[in-house]
Amino acid sequence: MYESVLQGALELPLAQKKSLIECLKGAVLAQMSSVHAGDPSECPRCHHGHVVRKGRDGKGRQRWLCRGCGRTFGTSTLGLLAQSKLGPAVWASYVEHMVEGESLQRCADLCGVCLKTSWFMRMRVCEVMRNVLAPFRGGAGLSVQIDEKYLSESFCGNRDRARVKMPRQAHANGNSVRKRGLSKLKACVVTLVNDLGDCACEVVGRGKPTKGEVKAGIEGCDLEGSTVTTDSLASYASPLRDAGVAAHSRYNASVGDGDGVGMVNALHERMSSFLSRFNGVSTRRLQRYMWWFCWSEQVRRSDSSSVEALRAHVANGTYRVTRRMLTDEPQPFWEYWEGRMPEVTEDDLWGPEAMSILV
Repeated sequence: MYESVLQGALELPLAQKKSLIECLKGAVLAQMSSVHAGDPSECPRCHHGHVVRKGRDGKGRQRWLCRGCGRTFGTSTLGLLAQSKLGPAVWASYVEHMVEGESLQRCADLCGVCLKTSWFMRMRVCEVMRNVLAPFRGGAGLSVQIDEKYLSESFCGNRDRARVKMPRQAHANGNSVRKRGLSKLKACVVTLVNDLGDCACEVVGRGKPTKGEVKAGIEGCDLEGSTVTTDSLASYASPLRDAGVAAHSRYNASVGDGDGVGMVNALHERMSSFLSRFNGVSTRRLQRYMWWFCWSEQVRRSDSSSVEALRAHVANGTYRVTRRMLTDEPQPFWEYWEGRMPEVTEDDLWGPEAMSILV
């Protein structure tokens, strides 16, 4: 049977062969999303742990009742494919092109969607990547290195209809911040890496991080009993002591021998290479790209390919952030620009054409 189906497919014209391949990819992705082993451990909406079986849906799939919120749910509740208007074939194609590093416009052209939809699909896939990230492991005998990565603040994106006036002129032609060294014009990303290859990246603030920002950056990472190496920044001492580390070593590159933070420096090099292909990432969306980077670091140690892994994650992935929530997401660390904003005139609010009508 397989030989006859293959022979029939080979006789098709080239365009129909490509269409058949896309349909098969979508069918595989749809089948992967319908596979569910055993009862769920919690409700996908309220995360309550007491769920019981309650009948089946119109397609014969099992449904459950949450004793916490009182609502029923199935295997596709809050599922990425189940709630999307786009078919599995479109998502399967998009995942493949996204992993290959295609631009948003190129992904849109290849998948038959508009540019805005292509951008939204990328943001949603990044959320799926965050949900499947393995926890950062620590413990006795494990060595952990922590350092900061500083990236220039970016307001890239369509600001023609922005509700607020931008606090500065655009950095045209990809130019970076005109100020040398560290400054409040750079976003700080606290990065962690251990001997097992686990990594974590958290965008915490502007310039050198404070104690509170360091605490926010390492929150969720198990560091108890680990041996931690950082640079000479004093903000690390108190948060790491509260995290229960076994030992904290400070490395000073100006007087030290070798490279005490070599693992995290290598991670920063890979991060720079990862971000360079996007030709600028908005600080507003930078954390999502950090999830993508951590996911790529995690998957590269896997036996399966990145495309196969991401297809499985998308097929069974869920999301929380809606399109409206994503659009209304505020610009981070905006308090720095308060008091530095240029004066807004009536022309800025209404525009010359609207003002002429009002007059």
